[in-house]
Amino acid sequence: MRLPRAKRFAVAVAAGLAPAMALACGVCIEDKVATTYDHALASRALASGRVVVFAEVTGHGDAKARVRSARAAAAKVPGVERATIRTHEAPAVLSFVLDPRARTPEQALALAQLSGGEERFKLDLLKVLR
Repeated sequence: MRLPRAKRFAVAVAAGLAPAMALACGVCIEDKVATTYDHALASRALASGRVVVFAEVTGHGDAKARVRSARAAAAKVPGVERATIRTHEAPAVLSFVLDPRARTPEQALALAQLSGGEERFKLDLLKVLR
């Protein structure tokens, strides 16, 4: 009789902790990538030989302004598909589909960072889906 009761207790404790374990903290790379991930867009991009680039937008000042500037700068980079640009403010993340024949993900981020305009930001590569 004790064994079934112990099992029920263990199941109840595990079930109670499961939601807490599933919460995203926004610190790890996977949490940041998830904020702008679009499965349909990524599937189409990968099927056509393009890559999906995820970058963290860092810097001083207002995160919303930084992300807006990063989005505008990325849209000007040759090889970046403007319609695929996704952003998130907290954490500040930018993603886009890139034609790897035009430039590498690192080159695209560097070019976007250089053409950032008034709002200074830094783009740190998080992940590339190939």
